[in-house]
Amino acid sequence: MKLKLVVLAVLVAIGVGALAVTFGGLGANAATGTEYLTASATVGDVTDDVAATGTLAAAESYGLLFGADPYLVGDDDSAPTGEGSWPVTEVTVSVGDTVAAGDTLATADTTALETDLGRATADVRAASINVQIAKESLADAQDADDADAERQAKLALYGAQNQHSQAFEARRTIQQQIQAASLKAPIAGVVTEVNIRPGFDAPAGSAIVIASTTYQVTTDVVESDLAGIELGQKASISIDALDTEAEGTVTAISPVAGDGSSGVVAFPVTVTLTKAPADARAGMSADVTITIASATGVLTVPSSALQGADGDYAVMTLGADGTPQRQPVQVGLLTSTTAEITSGLTEGTAVVTGTASDLIGTVDRGNGRFGDGGIAIPGNGPGGGPRNVVIEENVKP
Repeated sequence: MKLKLVVLAVLVAIGVGALAVTFGGLGANAATGTEYLTASATVGDVTDDVAATGTLAAAESYGLLFGADPYLVGDDDSAPTGEGSWPVTEVTVSVGDTVAAGDTLATADTTALETDLGRATADVRAASINVQIAKESLADAQDADDADAERQAKLALYGAQNQHSQAFEARRTIQQQIQAASLKAPIAGVVTEVNIRPGFDAPAGSAIVIASTTYQVTTDVVESDLAGIELGQKASISIDALDTEAEGTVTAISPVAGDGSSGVVAFPVTVTLTKAPADARAGMSADVTITIASATGVLTVPSSALQGADGDYAVMTLGADGTPQRQPVQVGLLTSTTAEITSGLTEGTAVVTGTASDLIGTVDRGNGRFGDGGIAIPGNGPGGGPRNVVIEENVKP
């Protein structure tokens, strides 16, 4: 039993020494024997981030149908329906194809429409002749100084002009229908749906759907982090399936909270990827990190070295005899791990981040391991395995 206790004490001592090296060394107080963990003030970067998760989605998708304009596809949108019969003659794309804006994707038979266009053109010509006749009749009545005849001639002219307008509008509608019999890509993107086949009539709904190759991630940001989010902020997007990262920008912040879970209030925030990877696909999981503040090339110390509160911060430095001394400092950007020091310290100054006693957790006598939630010290466990040592980040002068 005594042998086990001796071995355990040795392992603890080794663990403390290893962690002391990791955290910048130990300073000894000659009077009390207290050993302090220290870290040097160094020049570096401080970044404050908000992390969230979401899924990739196309920034916009368009549904195409014969006889109507393209429409934006949305979760809450009801798709329009086409009118009339549209026999499909050609389909030039398949699902997954990449298309450019203006590409022709499919066509429908316009034989019946061409016949209707011929009739409509004849109606326009006839209406034009009637307008000309009515104008001549009005001129004759005006020359004859016949008031009654002049009134009748004006009524006839107005009627002829109205008929001409109606005939012209009817012909334009048919011309638009003929143009709508050819489906063209409104944007550059990827074909996600093809619901038509040559030789069959097109359905009333969308014939083809195209998604843009610009992707975005809409993620929920908890209310406590929302105040730091602004339009235009930079973000990084990690796509697990591709094991890659992309850059993005915050493009939308919802003013209305989303569907909360576990009682947490969160607001949808949309990040648009600046340039998506070529093999990115809608529906892929993505981790979003939004940078809400940053300071580069500044003097930094671990946040655990700070004492006090905003406006009255200080750090502890060690005197020549190893005694900790309070040093007031001015703090700029502060995160959970790093603090920007704007005044009060110089580069290389060692600051106290804790004491050696903070590293030692409770001993689990059942399995010989240190307390849960600690840092593993390589080589100190059974068979050379790791030991766990708890680290508390509060400063104890």
